[in-house]
Amino acid sequence: MHPLDGARERLKRADEDIRDLERAIAEFLAPVPVVTWTVEGSEPIVTDENRKAFEELRKFIDGPVNLKFRVLAGEIIHHLRSCFDHLAWELSSPGFRANPDSAREIQFPIYDKHPKPCGITRKQMCGYCRKVEGIASASALARIDSLQPYWASNPTRHPLWLIHNMDIIDKHRELKMANYIANLNINGEVRVTGVGRQMPWELRPRNVLILDVPQVDMKAKMFAQVTFSEFSGPGDESIIPTLQTLLRFTSDKIESFAIEFP
Repeated sequence: MHPLDGARERLKRADEDIRDLERAIAEFLAPVPVVTWTVEGSEPIVTDENRKAFEELRKFIDGPVNLKFRVLAGEIIHHLRSCFDHLAWELSSPGFRANPDSAREIQFPIYDKHPKPCGITRKQMCGYCRKVEGIASASALARIDSLQPYWASNPTRHPLWLIHNMDIIDKHRELKMANYIANLNINGEVRVTGVGRQMPWELRPRNVLILDVPQVDMKAKMFAQVTFSEFSGPGDESIIPTLQTLLRFTSDKIESFAIEFP
């Protein structure tokens, strides 16, 4: 059996859970209306049907998120975090793992700030070094360091930090989720008022003389999604693409250590 097989099984289970969660959310969102309308220039054309659908959409947004979603998402995040700890265990020497005192220290370090320099004695060793003390491979230690969120321009948005932080929150309370409205503009067209014609952006001739300020005509859409309320910001994806991204990140990084196991 390959030393990474345990982590690989966890990744398979996380993938299955993501698929289960995706189906559950799709079923949850099925009755929620999608609101579409046309915008001509700067004036939206809103019908009574649009207003009714939007009111239904607002009721959904104000409603609770299914508790099952939180449980499944927490399980997925825990599997991803466990993969890194499993990796740290396999990278540690057998002798180090055999000592109960040192074995308890084995963990994949995840830091958003550079650890402080260690002292001379083991008691003065920083938490980062204690976690990797049993790893003798210089290349593995360098790879672990290169993955740390503290190298990122925004460490708290680094995938590894998100996995770590979400796992801590899920252990001590629960991941918060929210229903929200996403906006999407589709079928954008430019209307050149001085020429008096409409044409798609990509088809507009380069030699058309714009005699007036062009206005954009488009169809817009509003629809419901489910997201992590504590770990999302403007432009963030809904929960399923977010989890899929974290799964791919974990899989890629775990496999990058395969070279350490001849």
